[in-house]
Amino acid sequence: MGRIGLAIVAIILLGLTSVVPACAQYTGALHTARPLEYRTTDVGPYIGLFDAEGESGTAVSAFGQARYGLFAAGDGGLKFGLVDFGRRSDVGLLLVGDLQWALLAPRWGDALWLSIGPEVGLYSVSDAHLWSFAGNLIASYDFEGNFRRISPYGRLTVRLEVSDNKHGSDTELQVGFNPGVRWEVSDFLDGVVELQWDNQIGILAGLNFRL
Repeated sequence: MGRIGLAIVAIILLGLTSVVPACAQYTGALHTARPLEYRTTDVGPYIGLFDAEGESGTAVSAFGQARYGLFAAGDGGLKFGLVDFGRRSDVGLLLVGDLQWALLAPRWGDALWLSIGPEVGLYSVSDAHLWSFAGNLIASYDFEGNFRRISPYGRLTVRLEVSDNKHGSDTELQVGFNPGVRWEVSDFLDGVVELQWDNQIGILAGLNFRL
């Protein structure tokens, strides 16, 4: 089996293993397993729409992300913004930071990437706070041609969620899967679209500007 086949199999396996629902993921991945080059920066705006599942309306997140190449095989990102959980007067803040290291880089002329890394998130509204401590596994493959670079990817995330609200506190272990695609429009601009397979089935999209 070639490495393209391995990439497809890896992404499918990530999806098949994510059958446990998750309840506090409103920012997705929005990046591939390929780390940014050392000392380069991506910034951009993003929006997500989610099924509020039994609540009133649609949950919406709007946030920005900044990613920075920390070293040759790794980068880190920070997301900050707002999330409307689909209930009246229930808009809160979100803050999510992550790191990733490339475990598998391209060989023999192909472009298969595999990375892992930790993620910490905080979701906060007036009467509730939720901390998320996660580990991410991302597989992606770069296709290059006249259309520049197109990179399908899939992220499996396993996280521990610690919530605190007026009804008390709770701790849960959750698993989620986010498949997406990133398209290099120019040397300075990428577009990304991502689906979410969690309790909140949703879609996220945005732009990455390379500084």
